[in-house]
Amino acid sequence: MKTGKAVEGWGWARKVQVVGKFALQHSAVLKMVWSNEQRAFAVETYFSQSHSIVAVQRAFRTRYQITPRDRVPDRKSILLWVENFRETGSVSEKR
Repeated sequence: MKTGKAVEGWGWARKVQVVGKFALQHSAVLKMVWSNEQRAFAVETYFSQSHSIVAVQRAFRTRYQITPRDRVPDRKSILLWVENFRETGSVSEKR
């Protein structure tokens, strides 16, 4: 992912800590923050691509020049944005 872009979703991060001879792994969930522009693009694409999550992710990757190994919005996030849009008419986070 290029620097300076806001992203949201959930991802795993691992931290390895060495204690004596033992390496301990700590897993943490990272929350990604997506901009309202990116959320709106995902919702528009969802409706225009016959409700296909995979099509949204592919279009998102192309639109925002995200490399294959970098994160894109996951299924849960996209469906949450669509549900929020249907309920409120907005892609902004509920407060």
